[in-house]
Amino acid sequence: MEIANQWIGNGAEVQGIRTGFRSDAQGITRLLERAPYVHLHADWHYPADWLGSRGFVVQGETNRGGVADSLTGRLFGSRPKISACLAVAADPPPAAWVRVAAINEEAGAQEVLAALFANVVEYLQVTAVSRLGWLLVEYWPDRWIRGLGFERHNDVDTFVKNGLDIPAVRTNPGLIVRPVGVEDLEILAKIEAEAFEPLWRHSAASLALAQRHAFCFDVAEVDSRVIGFQFSTLVRTGAHLSRMTVDPDFQGGGVGSALLVHAFNHYRSRGISTITLNTQADNQISRRLYQRFGFRPNGHRFPVWALDF
Repeated sequence: MEIANQWIGNGAEVQGIRTGFRSDAQGITRLLERAPYVHLHADWHYPADWLGSRGFVVQGETNRGGVADSLTGRLFGSRPKISACLAVAADPPPAAWVRVAAINEEAGAQEVLAALFANVVEYLQVTAVSRLGWLLVEYWPDRWIRGLGFERHNDVDTFVKNGLDIPAVRTNPGLIVRPVGVEDLEILAKIEAEAFEPLWRHSAASLALAQRHAFCFDVAEVDSRVIGFQFSTLVRTGAHLSRMTVDPDFQGGGVGSALLVHAFNHYRSRGISTITLNTQADNQISRRLYQRFGFRPNGHRFPVWALDF
């Protein structure tokens, strides 16, 4: 694999790269709090959720049994010092995201990142990952990301709406919107697989995590068939429409509008009047729907980079 060879070559001189374990949690937390270069894209996870996976690697002191491999560590049980980390996770394959990345020093950062990525290449291949995405919610990786083999893939735009006015929408008397149930999640994951390319899909496990964090999670169904869903979370400014997905066979039939109307009514019952959402720059169907409901771009655009294996 050419990219893997490039990483390995660029990071060949970097020492101390290994899998991160639960015993590293304190050191990683300290790194994430203090490092000048930190990336977090954990969705509904905590960074520590991936510790112990081969997809979570760190640069730090050797760890034996959770204790730093040093005289101080052996005598007093101190935790290893972590100077860099990287976590990638596929949920579901064949795409994965860079979930956590942190570099403590600018000097040698390109080489350290290359060494971290080189150590997760085999893991990514074993888990049948063919694309790795990196959503740049911070812009510091931009100076190094091309050198790691990533290419600009897309952009994510933030939309905002103030007020809960609802446009005239077509009603479908056979359409029912109801709260999600645990039994729906596998079906919703299948709809995700039909509606989106791999990079943007959510698994049933990921949706179950989202359900715990959502204050409004609804499904749409026709003739007892689930054909779409939305869920929203609370944020400092109001509500965030975190996800809305409609079965491609039913797009254009008012399903998205019905889900939005139901969500708006829920927002109103909670006294919320400001709503935000994110959508891909090339998702024209969703953008037209959101703009019809009064959402407008607020100027925040986040680049999405991808690396294909």
